[in-house]
Amino acid sequence: MLKESTYKEKFSLLKNWIPTLIESVKKDLKNEHLKKDPVFLKKYFSNKNLGKLTTEELVEGYQRALVEDEIAEHIAEFISNRWLMNHGDVYHYFEEQLRQINPEFQEIESIEQQKAQHIMEGAMRQFGAPETYLFAVINSVAFPEVIYTQLSKHADEEAKSNTIKAEEALNHQKSELTQRAFEEQIARLTDKFEKKLLGLQKKYQLDMEGMKKQVAILQRKLNDK
Repeated sequence: MLKESTYKEKFSLLKNWIPTLIESVKKDLKNEHLKKDPVFLKKYFSNKNLGKLTTEELVEGYQRALVEDEIAEHIAEFISNRWLMNHGDVYHYFEEQLRQINPEFQEIESIEQQKAQHIMEGAMRQFGAPETYLFAVINSVAFPEVIYTQLSKHADEEAKSNTIKAEEALNHQKSELTQRAFEEQIARLTDKFEKKLLGLQKKYQLDMEGMKKQVAILQRKLNDK
């Protein structure tokens, strides 16, 4: 049962979600863990500038640390605790639901499937499947295995859908930026050629006035003869 699992074991179950977990607590990792553990920083981030560490670098370094037996449990526990602290709304929802089953909700060993289904669906509506799944695993919610299977599937599907939507939004944004850049370029070229045409028009008018003056002078000379 998850209730008896170590943090390292839970993270093994959540291995595909570790980048998501690390990204969500990256400020805590930088401002608390790495500042207080220069040895860890040196070992897993090669003396890189703490303030300039990217999310990708954080994920890579902590994923390496999570397979080191002597520190994996400590790292997994730190990330789990900070993630739970940053998701107090999810905690309060589950606390409220579980107290209806047993006021001493920490002592619940198993939740009846129908009730578990109700709790899961309510959480997914409010917080989404990924956050619900992460909370349930990290906090050892006493869901039946069948509910965990459903929840894991919902979380994966929602994450894929969100990725597709994000990519579509990014492509749309790029398309808009490209269109805007094209329109700005056209506007610049139009302005440039309009100014050039205006200059040519003025030159033409000046030339015509000069020619008219020359013709008038020649006409007077002819009349004087």
